[in-house]
Amino acid sequence: MPKYKYLLFDLDGTIADTDEMIVQTMYVLYDLYRNGLRTPREEIYYFSGPPIYETLNKEFPGCDQEFMHSEFRRISLAMYPKLVKTYPHAKEVLIRLKEKGYKLGIITNKIHSSTLYCLDILDLNNLFDCLICYDDVINPKPNKEAIMKAMEQLNASSLQEVLYIGDNKSDYLTAKNADVDCALVNWGPRKLDSDLKPKMFISSFFDLERKLDDGKL
Repeated sequence: MPKYKYLLFDLDGTIADTDEMIVQTMYVLYDLYRNGLRTPREEIYYFSGPPIYETLNKEFPGCDQEFMHSEFRRISLAMYPKLVKTYPHAKEVLIRLKEKGYKLGIITNKIHSSTLYCLDILDLNNLFDCLICYDDVINPKPNKEAIMKAMEQLNASSLQEVLYIGDNKSDYLTAKNADVDCALVNWGPRKLDSDLKPKMFISSFFDLERKLDDGKL
């Protein structure tokens, strides 16, 4: 019998490859509002994970943050169709996991409308049983609130039946704070801290499915 019944996924960097979209959006913002002074690409990769409000406040101090967020949305949403894609075999594996009876959820620091737009672009909008986004909680990741809210929506009563799958330290801490197991993917450009001790590292969506099937997760 499978150990887990509920698989909760981060979105950016885990299911959706949004790295180039974020890089190109930030480049436009730097050119418009920071005199072209660009943060290196390798650092921008780490903008995936924290709430975008925090990133924009750090990168554009002194600017009107509501305006900067509206500009980020305006520029980034136009780039989604051409730059955002799923990681290899994500959709087919998610479909099979759902067919096997797992309840699937998204836990993300994206706002809800952007999450829906991203899932629609990727043709994944009918696969998930719950979406908990930045504006659905008071305390975003790495606070445990989003996972607790997802469990409530899914009628999940046991923490031991929940696996949270992400790609960075914030995701690891989110799972740890909620006292649920964590699996971290390692296919993105972000280096994972050596001190992180998830239940398992995942090298591909096939690897995730295989480990779930084998009871290794």
